[in-house]
Amino acid sequence: MTFHSVERLGAPFSAVSELGVVIPADGEVSFLNQERKLLFYLQGNCTGAIDGVGSFPIQAGDVLVVPCRCRQRYRMDRPRQSPRLHLLKIAFALPPLAVPDGRMPTLHVQGNPEEDLSVFARHHFQQVRHLPGAQTAPMQEILRAIRREAEGHHPGIRHRVRALSTNLMVLVARMVHERTVPVMTGAGAQVPMVNQVKEFLLRNHARELSLAEIAWHVRKSEEHIARVFRRVTGQTVFDYLRTIRLESAKTLLIDSDKTLTEIARLTGFGSLALFSRNFTHYVGRTASSYRQERARLVQWRPV
Repeated sequence: MTFHSVERLGAPFSAVSELGVVIPADGEVSFLNQERKLLFYLQGNCTGAIDGVGSFPIQAGDVLVVPCRCRQRYRMDRPRQSPRLHLLKIAFALPPLAVPDGRMPTLHVQGNPEEDLSVFARHHFQQVRHLPGAQTAPMQEILRAIRREAEGHHPGIRHRVRALSTNLMVLVARMVHERTVPVMTGAGAQVPMVNQVKEFLLRNHARELSLAEIAWHVRKSEEHIARVFRRVTGQTVFDYLRTIRLESAKTLLIDSDKTLTEIARLTGFGSLALFSRNFTHYVGRTASSYRQERARLVQWRPV
């Protein structure tokens, strides 16, 4: 299922799409991949496999680099795994590499990766790489911004999505090479603490949280966290937490048959009334109307 797609972004990108995959009752979905792509898993719990490379557990928050032609599989082979996956795909307008055999050498790429984005993608994404739990808070902020662009479809959408996709591509490339990703901000030494808070909220947004617990986690006072977080981000801690919860709720509304009450519980809201009020204020329409609108726009594609 394709929920959102932005195409014609210009080299090296071909499209950015938000996708749903339903694993059938017999336990596996299999398809032949014919493109270079980056996959960011938003929801899911299953086993992924690429012929010639091996199998690996897929969880929400993972990133998968697939630069080659290959047979890709998703299956449920353990108890309590989910039949649904929800992910964002960045597809490159570059020819895929040959079928992997587990010993793919690093290829010499002509050109300067620091001057040409196509060369950058060819240079850094040459092997299948599964990066468990790689989606940091800054990365998820970019993913949320891409979704907002696809939903709003405002002027300049392709320029904006291209820029956001470039940021994601660079972040993943640095992770692949195990480099520290610098944070570009003038907040100096306060930024690591703010990022700690963001990461804690990202990992724990589905349960009830207090400022005292967040402060204990980062070993700072509640007053200090509240003041610095707002100065650096322009949001309060709980405004940021609410955004994470509501974007998670959007994913469940788009790609699940869960009731609104279940979604409220799974995204950390204490009640359906609280969830409904916050969702309507954030999105500008009710959760039910958002679900109906997204359902009308879904494009189904068998694999």
